[in-house]
Amino acid sequence: MNEIEKNEIVEESQEIVSRNETIQADGGGKLESDKITDEVVTQDAHSCIDEIKTNLSGITSAVQGIETSSSKIFSELRDVHKLVHGDYSNRLKSMQDELERFREQEKGRIFDSFLTELAKMYSDNINVIKEITDEKLQKRFKYMFEDLLQLMLNYGVEKQESEIGDKRNPKHCQVIERIITNDQIQHDTVAKSMNIGFFIENRTLVKEMIHVNVYQENKEETIKTSTDKGETDE
Repeated sequence: MNEIEKNEIVEESQEIVSRNETIQADGGGKLESDKITDEVVTQDAHSCIDEIKTNLSGITSAVQGIETSSSKIFSELRDVHKLVHGDYSNRLKSMQDELERFREQEKGRIFDSFLTELAKMYSDNINVIKEITDEKLQKRFKYMFEDLLQLMLNYGVEKQESEIGDKRNPKHCQVIERIITNDQIQHDTVAKSMNIGFFIENRTLVKEMIHVNVYQENKEETIKTSTDKGETDE
């Protein structure tokens, strides 16, 4: 082998070694670059996870807040419902009671006109019985009027019949004559009753006609007293 061939072989060997070194150098750089890239990716992943956790925590807090608000609103609505329901029930009961009272009142008053006619007939004719001379006929009329009175009493009718000296009933009595009296105690008392009156509760069916005592100071006594006093003074 001559010198030239040896040199060529040496050059080829050096070239191969140079290529290997270049390849190794490139391979090592690539590994280092991949390592850096992996670290960056890992950091980004951790950041994303942390952000997701933060967002989830915020969402959880918001959900809890909504749940608390919902419970509070539901409780308040329930209280309002109870209040409204109670108020409505009380008003409804009050209206029903008032309607029932009205019905009871109207139920009683529906017979007022009929009972008034019966009361007038009784009041105008009861004294006629005393004028009947036939005892049997008198008894028959007496029993008839007793039955008539009992019928009215069954419907809540009450008699207005004053005795002499009784205090005048201004609600169910009508004064037809005033009797002057100098007895102050007798003032506004019944002097005479002309008929029997009738009423239901505070409603008059037939007024009792009466003469009433009215107190008036005796003028003659007043004049005499004044004169005597004048003479004494002189």
